[in-house]
Amino acid sequence: MTKYTLNATKREVVGTGKLNALRAQGYLPGVVYGPAIEGNINVQIKAGELRALLASVDTDSILVKLNIDGQEQLTLVKDVQRNFLTDSTTHVDFIAVTPDTVVKSKVIVKLVGTAAGVAQGGQVNQIVYELPIKSAVKDIPAHIEADISGVQMNQSLRLAQVTIPAGVTTPFNGTVVLASVVKP
Repeated sequence: MTKYTLNATKREVVGTGKLNALRAQGYLPGVVYGPAIEGNINVQIKAGELRALLASVDTDSILVKLNIDGQEQLTLVKDVQRNFLTDSTTHVDFIAVTPDTVVKSKVIVKLVGTAAGVAQGGQVNQIVYELPIKSAVKDIPAHIEADISGVQMNQSLRLAQVTIPAGVTTPFNGTVVLASVVKP
């Protein structure tokens, strides 16, 4: 999994009015919590840096090295809160972790190759776009590649036909259909 780095500073500001003023200055409030640290740490992050990070990834499992006032803390983005009218980010939660912390997350399923059934006039219908997984933080893949090259017309690609990286498990069984090739 790719690690990203964000700079953050501790914040003492709390309360809706003060946090709105903080947002107006170009910062987003956030909180870091979890078993890898004692208590919660309220932080503020430059809004532009966080937006750029969120725009550059295609997964919810984002491993971030937070530089909080010069001290580094490995975290996972747990929750990103947004304004429901403007869709702007208003708050972010981070879970403090270690590389060996086992977590549940979701990873994107990327289809690779061209299905043989497409040459016969079929079209690929991807059914599973995200796969729930459980693994140590250090083993979370950026995505799972599923080769659809051998799938003929009216056939399916099942999870059992895909190689899951070592150290990663999924609650889905091998019969789950990831994609199929059907007539349009």
